[in-house]
Amino acid sequence: MKLLFPLPNGEELDLLGDGPSDMEYICLVCGEFKTPISELLEDYKQEPNNFRRQAIADEIRDQAYFFAGETANYDEDLQQMISWDDLGEQMYQALITFAKI
Repeated sequence: MKLLFPLPNGEELDLLGDGPSDMEYICLVCGEFKTPISELLEDYKQEPNNFRRQAIADEIRDQAYFFAGETANYDEDLQQMISWDDLGEQMYQALITFAKI
């Protein structure tokens, strides 16, 4: 599975990749997250209960914002182009849209 996310600096990130610089790895290894983003997206897609679905969406948002912060933290040019919050929200929207397909 691949979900390419364009950054304002012209680079792309694969939000569903499993390499050492990809979201799933960073969130599980560097963050305090226990559930892989790919699993959360699948759970979101399959969950019929709206309250549980919103809780899953909140977990997806938390990981998106964490990964956005980690990504921008190491790229000064990117920091000047977009705020961490805006980047996190854009990543979250891309992930949720992908999950709804």
